[in-house]
Amino acid sequence: MLDVRDLSIAYQGSIAALRGVSLTVPEGGIVALVGNNGAGKTTLLRAVSQNLRRHRGRITGGEIRFDGEPLHGGGPEESFRRGIVQVPEGRRIFGTLTVEENLRLAAASAGGRRDRQAIQRVYDLFPVLGDRRRQRGLLLSGGEQQMLAIGRALAAAPRLLMLDEPSLGLAPRTAARVMAAVGQLNADGMAVLLVEQNAALALRLARHAYVLELGRVSLDGPGERLREDPEVRRLYLGGSAASGAGPLAGTPSGGPAATAGRLVVEDLAVSFGAVAALSDVALTVEPGTIHAVIGPNGAGKSTLLNVLSGLYRPRRGRIRFGDTELTRLRPHAIARLGIARSFQNVALSGGQTVRDSLLLGCHLRMAAGPVRTGLRLPGARREERRERARVEAVAERCGVAGLLDRPVVQLAYGDRKRVDLARAMCAEPRLLLVDEPVAGLNAAETDAVAELIRRLRDEDGVTVVLVEHDMPMVMRLADRITVLDFGRRIADGPPGQILDDPDVLRAYLGTAA
Repeated sequence: MLDVRDLSIAYQGSIAALRGVSLTVPEGGIVALVGNNGAGKTTLLRAVSQNLRRHRGRITGGEIRFDGEPLHGGGPEESFRRGIVQVPEGRRIFGTLTVEENLRLAAASAGGRRDRQAIQRVYDLFPVLGDRRRQRGLLLSGGEQQMLAIGRALAAAPRLLMLDEPSLGLAPRTAARVMAAVGQLNADGMAVLLVEQNAALALRLARHAYVLELGRVSLDGPGERLREDPEVRRLYLGGSAASGAGPLAGTPSGGPAATAGRLVVEDLAVSFGAVAALSDVALTVEPGTIHAVIGPNGAGKSTLLNVLSGLYRPRRGRIRFGDTELTRLRPHAIARLGIARSFQNVALSGGQTVRDSLLLGCHLRMAAGPVRTGLRLPGARREERRERARVEAVAERCGVAGLLDRPVVQLAYGDRKRVDLARAMCAEPRLLLVDEPVAGLNAAETDAVAELIRRLRDEDGVTVVLVEHDMPMVMRLADRITVLDFGRRIADGPPGQILDDPDVLRAYLGTAA
């Protein structure tokens, strides 16, 4: 069905993204693309959907054929008209429209290739969407938004479905449900091209897989065979990370952490209209520790971080950081106390370079002000030199030093996640709120970020509140874990106790875990 031959792609004329890549997707086949961030996986999907131009990319060699006919460069409309539908990374839905309006819009755009049965098929595949068909997209949980993004593509009745990171940011049980739905679609005859950082899931599902490295195909073969390949296991299945062997976390050293203060949350309640997002949540985060908050999609984890950082006001409850009451403080006042955060959905300006994005993280510590900075007075210049040096040091520590002069819009999702974390670190926080830092990263990159967070605790004395779905990482890294379900705390304790809790197994991990 899809035949990619010797494809080469460059961004902004000179940055090579793909170099002579060839692959095929047969009729009714399911093919996976695996590789590091920046390897070119998303670029390949953009080329097939003819969406390169808006990302300043162009094909410099090779060709793409669909049903034996070349894609003529007619733009995304041509690919869509021929039955190629892409689900981009990041749950891009229309948040102000209801579930049903999102699906009807997609079905209507497909013209004669759809009917009511296409929408009903989505509800059959994802029953929760049928239950919430009148609910606006922005009020859905992350997992439900991902289901809606896939469902919207299905409502357009595709012949080739291209999925970019469908398990991104999903709880283990939700990710398993979404991937099972993809398998069912393929069993029903739909061709699927799957980009997925969770290589264990992708290779288990795919009949054939290609490994991309630095824009080239380094390995390909049946998914089952690649799962047993030693190099693939080391780079993408994560050796110790996959098995949970080998403790990563050391004993908290204390160090400067004594200045951080204890974070205490008492009887916290947050509502959106009639929807209770958090109900009577309480937890205590000790200074100099890593405290993980886990739970299913929609459990209230990101809502909790939004309250802690001042973006949301609670309906009831108290939050104290050391001796300071946070409950009614504005976000900038909370930030000045030394509380920084990264975001689940990366909040970076695409037009900025990575360097400029990190400099934004330094602004709270800069005293020169706009007048002295604009006049380039000596004190302002010295301050700027100092902060630029800090940006380079943080970038080196986070593994993004080679990206400093790249526009954010050109970065792979996983690289943007690391830049978002680095920006928070530039503020020199005492308390760091981290929302899904390894979503979209492969096993080796996940281990590097986990090691970075451990060092922040042990060497810098930073207290960390970690929201994350990668359970091997959480179990090896966290000193204590709080579990939320439907906005309520159902468990709290050390990792070993949480892993054996029957309520946690039922609500989050699944009994098979």
